[in-house]
Amino acid sequence: MTQAATTLLTLLLAAPLAGRPSISTHVSAGPRLTVGDRFDVTLVLQNTTGALVTGPLADSTGAFVVAGEKRNAVRRAEHSQVTYRLSVAGFRPGTHRLPVFTFLLTAGQRTDTLRSDPASVTIASVLPGKMSDVNALKPAERFPNYLLWIIPGALAVLAALAWLGRRLYRRLRENLERVAAPLPPWDEALRSLDGMPWREWVEAGQYKRYYYALSEILKRYIERRFEFQAAEQTTTEVLAAMRLHRTPMRDDIARFFLRSDLVKYSKVIPPEEEARAAIDQVREFVTKTRPAEPAPAEPVTDAGDARRAEGA
Repeated sequence: MTQAATTLLTLLLAAPLAGRPSISTHVSAGPRLTVGDRFDVTLVLQNTTGALVTGPLADSTGAFVVAGEKRNAVRRAEHSQVTYRLSVAGFRPGTHRLPVFTFLLTAGQRTDTLRSDPASVTIASVLPGKMSDVNALKPAERFPNYLLWIIPGALAVLAALAWLGRRLYRRLRENLERVAAPLPPWDEALRSLDGMPWREWVEAGQYKRYYYALSEILKRYIERRFEFQAAEQTTTEVLAAMRLHRTPMRDDIARFFLRSDLVKYSKVIPPEEEARAAIDQVREFVTKTRPAEPAPAEPVTDAGDARRAEGA
């Protein structure tokens, strides 16, 4: 980072809060970036002390990957200042706009939405200057082998039979599901969690697949349990709808979705203990938001007992 960039960042960090929350963006990139090179994106968020901050959230990172995040909070008498230093890398040559990061600030009944300033960076290709693409493969050698025609034909027939069988099976399953009554949202979510081979995924390092499955189960449960659209919405939209419907345990779910997005859309690898605890967080939310069952009434043996109970 040059001396001028350091001075500019220092002035941004020292700027006082002007009555409303604000965010400033600073990109620290070298003179030439190539595919895979990391550079820093610094977001300076100033808000009223005590406000709950959810973020940074990004609906889509596009041609970039968020490889790391560091935070530094400074609290003062009238406001607080949080600095987010994101380590970003691009994987597509050309000039691209950086993703817009969104923050949700909640203070009492008031919610403010802040978005980072638009910025662009240019990423150069790692290929040599005279080389526009990798060399094509050589053409296949021809020789008289009739199996090259028989085997693909047999595979095509088997594929067609498999496709027809799959369609018949799906149609039969859909008919059975229409006849059978659907499970309550909490029973469906708990059954999906119990049937997920999450231990195998964690041991194999398939964290993206694991967090994708957890997010889909959680969004479907929220949609069926609290009766608002969530399955097809982004994280920002789901959190806003949960706040609007006053869904319980919103802060816990916001932290889960934030961590889940970092794992799904970047190269962040969570600690194994954290990954194992993620499914327990979802199960705890389902269990605690499940409606309480009414207590069963005490049976009355005969009319005499009933009259004696009324007289007592």
